[in-house]
Amino acid sequence: MSTEIKGITFFTDNLVDTSSHACNTFNVNPTYKELFFDNNVYTMSSAQGKFRLSNNHPLKVANYAQIEQYAIFFVGNVFHTMGAFSSTNSQLPANTIVGRYSSIAAQVRRMAGNHPMERFTTSMLTYSKNTCAFNDYLDAAGVEFDHRPSTVGGMEPIVIGNDVWIGQDVLFSSKGIAVGDGAIVAAGSVVTKNVPPYAIVGGNPAKVIRYRFEAHIIERLLKLKWWQYGFADFKGVTADDSIEVFLEKVEKLVSTNQIQPFRPTTISVKDFLDIEKSSEE
Repeated sequence: MSTEIKGITFFTDNLVDTSSHACNTFNVNPTYKELFFDNNVYTMSSAQGKFRLSNNHPLKVANYAQIEQYAIFFVGNVFHTMGAFSSTNSQLPANTIVGRYSSIAAQVRRMAGNHPMERFTTSMLTYSKNTCAFNDYLDAAGVEFDHRPSTVGGMEPIVIGNDVWIGQDVLFSSKGIAVGDGAIVAAGSVVTKNVPPYAIVGGNPAKVIRYRFEAHIIERLLKLKWWQYGFADFKGVTADDSIEVFLEKVEKLVSTNQIQPFRPTTISVKDFLDIEKSSEE
């Protein structure tokens, strides 16, 4: 049960790498809240059994979202793909993909879409058919304009791996950025390129400052993929173990079949639609 996207392995089936931001919108009610509670998807950190959004508040679920058990959305009303034990303090775009055990600070954003630079103007008038100001001008002039689709793309997903820490006020390029497993993005960074696994990057544009561990340790971590397990099964592991001791302990648990991959429940837009349908019957 896994999906590989941009070289990152996510331990959830059928994840979709898409530029689509399509969502279904629902009004919060007790039944939807119960769906979150039953699947241990949280909107607050310390208020067990409470839901941050009030009744009748709009709740948007991305059409391709797969939200794993024990994910935490501290802010916003848009729910995107999020792995178990990950948390976000930012309202991220609907097509964002986040793995397990990742931490996203406040005010993390993605740039808006790009504009074509090779045309006579960078204005969206050459490709946007839905801008009222332009359309009213053309109607008043009594002419039509031959719009052509933009070729520069944009609004591609932010793909965040497992055990990633994104600092506050990070800005991602709209061309689609992948942040590898174990990476750290320093606060205030502008990320315009993919971030390698276990790299610490920072600056504008963000560049590799150093790596969290030596190359041979990173190789073992990426082979082990410890985030596929639930941390309750890490028998004998303590929070302040050195990385070498941690690897030895978990590698032994795996090699002796004392630990099995964690299989959390997931919720998707289908679950919300099923509730909506049943309430109408």
